Amino acid sequence: MHTKTKINAITLGIILATGSMAEVKAADDKELEVILVSAQKRVESVKDVPLSITAISGKELQSKNINDSEELSSRIANFNISQSGQGYNITMRGLGSGPNQGFEQTVGTYVDGVYRGRAYQMRSAFVDLERFEVLRGPQSTLFGKNTTAGALNITSAAPTEELSGYANLSYELNNGSTFDGAISGGVTEHFQARAAVKVIDQDGYFYNTLQKRDEVGRDGVFSRLTLTWQPLESLDVSLKYQHDEEDNIGITPSQPVAEPVLYNAPLPAVFGDVSSYVIGDKLNKGLSTLGENEQGEFKADYWTLNVEWDLSQHVLSSVTGWQDYTMLQSNDGDHGPAPLTYRQASDESFQQFSQELRISSYNDGPFNYIAGLYFQTTELDFSELYRIYPLNAIGPRDYQSDSDTQAVFAKFDYQFAPNWQASLGLRYSQEDKSASRRLSMIELSSGTPINDMAQVNVPATLQAMGLPAVLPTSMYLGVLSSQLGLEQHQVNGERDENEFNPSLYISRKFDDAMAYVSMSTGSKAGGYDARANLASNWQFEPEKVIAYEMGAKFTLDDGAADLNIAVFSMQFEDLQTSTFDGVAGFYVENGAESSSQGVELDGRWLIADNWQLSGNIAYLDFSWDEFTGAKCFNSAMYQPSNLESSGKTCDLSGKTGAYAPKWSGSINLDYIKEFGSAMEFTFNLESEFKSRYFTNYDLNPYTAQSGYGKVNMRFGLMDLESGWSVALLGKNLTDKMTSSYSTDMSFAPSGMYATWVEPGRSITLQAGYRF
Repeated sequence: MHTKTKINAITLGIILATGSMAEVKAADDKELEVILVSAQKRVESVKDVPLSITAISGKELQSKNINDSEELSSRIANFNISQSGQGYNITMRGLGSGPNQGFEQTVGTYVDGVYRGRAYQMRSAFVDLERFEVLRGPQSTLFGKNTTAGALNITSAAPTEELSGYANLSYELNNGSTFDGAISGGVTEHFQARAAVKVIDQDGYFYNTLQKRDEVGRDGVFSRLTLTWQPLESLDVSLKYQHDEEDNIGITPSQPVAEPVLYNAPLPAVFGDVSSYVIGDKLNKGLSTLGENEQGEFKADYWTLNVEWDLSQHVLSSVTGWQDYTMLQSNDGDHGPAPLTYRQASDESFQQFSQELRISSYNDGPFNYIAGLYFQTTELDFSELYRIYPLNAIGPRDYQSDSDTQAVFAKFDYQFAPNWQASLGLRYSQEDKSASRRLSMIELSSGTPINDMAQVNVPATLQAMGLPAVLPTSMYLGVLSSQLGLEQHQVNGERDENEFNPSLYISRKFDDAMAYVSMSTGSKAGGYDARANLASNWQFEPEKVIAYEMGAKFTLDDGAADLNIAVFSMQFEDLQTSTFDGVAGFYVENGAESSSQGVELDGRWLIADNWQLSGNIAYLDFSWDEFTGAKCFNSAMYQPSNLESSGKTCDLSGKTGAYAPKWSGSINLDYIKEFGSAMEFTFNLESEFKSRYFTNYDLNPYTAQSGYGKVNMRFGLMDLESGWSVALLGKNLTDKMTSSYSTDMSFAPSGMYATWVEPGRSITLQAGYRF
């Protein structure tokens, strides 16, 4: 039951084809290689599966020194991952939720068949991967809830029967090094093992002028042990254990940005020279005189047990997963030099157990099926201490959440006529969830809980709003609630949800093409907001989607080229979004209705001997069809044109969303030439691009990222006999500085923002050995 894998990094450079890679079979020199995929839990030809996906091989991730999903997403059309102060924003086809400890992502992540729904789990590095797959559109049938926009399907490398391994060292000038290594082989005739490790020692791309150090530094060790056993010819057992540890100096590449109209404005001296608040390679945050220091510690353990039993005509599969992590960090909440907010401690711990049982028929007749059961239980504990200097306060926050999920699913494939096939997917799920949240207020200067005080000395910030120097405690807390959206409270709740998600695919094969149409549905559970500062902002509702897609896959030029095209339309109800309130916290709200439609085009072409051109491009049209009561942007230069009658909220109906560029994609040019007795020269030229998009969910025009293109290049030389290789890699060679996320600066004047900046130009030297 072992599937031999032969992965060609050139073939997989950028493929928005269909499915993940299970095997690559070489054709003659004038034809593209044929790719077998397993995105639908079966090994199938890429040209036979009616889905849209990007598949990147593990070897390509190593050769391009891609260590995180943020960098990978920049190379893939209609896909974006960006870091924020609370985790990661994962967006596909313009659809995403943003960061909040209270919910899972709209794009689900699966590693070796086990669901990882927490944003912080995106930190786990790419350790010895076989492939990374990006599946677009709802994936409810086989992957479950919380895949309303799509799914990431990641597969780690499996043990080999023959002794093999590799060691790769990448040294990035002015940043640090990354080491990847693995050794694999058979221990006995029916028992194999594989051990892998990744070590990251990086200083960071940015220099913090206040802390006098490079940031964001990463010091991490990520290791995995995989054991496989075949006690019977018909039985395969695989056990994987991964342990991650990472320390960070600096948490986010965030820096203050100010609108030019503020450069000569009379501002408080604590803000310094705001004309220096521009996007660049300098950070300017963390007041050491107040004990501020951005740092973090992350630890995680992942256990995965996969069992496959060939029952003759059927395969019984079991996937068992256990995972837990702890995250402890501190960070400058205002991201600038002024003493506004500082999160002195953020402690998050998470545990999850999941079990899936699945039975699959052999895919060798006109009727085939996959059916299964799924169970999952999770526990989350989150607490933090926020200093709010303008209010002379500390705001301790505690949040706990438990959930249980059960599901039954089935997919039926029927060839109802020659070259025609229909696939029906069904999934029914139930989720029970409970949660609690508590927010308190403590006077910063004295350390006394405000509830224990008879009266409060009103901070100068509020006195400037016309308040007296002293107020009774109850009146003072009322002012914080009504004027700043900040109140002491304790809330809890329980909720049960049931969802039914069907899907239907119809495909038609031709001699050199395949065409398909599909209808699929998806849902993401409602829940409880972990970060809101008002008790009334507590529950949020489920989000739902219905998606339509039609596409075609062509083989051209006698097999020397292929072309894939997909046209899609997705209609969302109650899309969950996390929004900064502009003062001191985030809150979750449901956007009533939104739609996403567009075209995705990709292809490969052997243009000449040793030369291959590949690329992908996507056009996207995302809009809020109905979204009233949304947060308005806060700017010194612009005024919202969609202000509602309340004067406090805006109507986003008809507007686009964040992370929804009209155009995105990348182009690769690859050259491979063998010379001498056993030498191979490789060259890769890559261009990635995006048109203008918003980096803030309130659609502030000042914080929009303008369209850009970045250029990467790699030269490599390898001795095919000895296994040694060297390479020179350049990323973002034009040194384009871009923003990935932005938000209002807490308690700062209008026109000041915190912006997350992506790395500029980098040069990396690589050396490797394979055997």
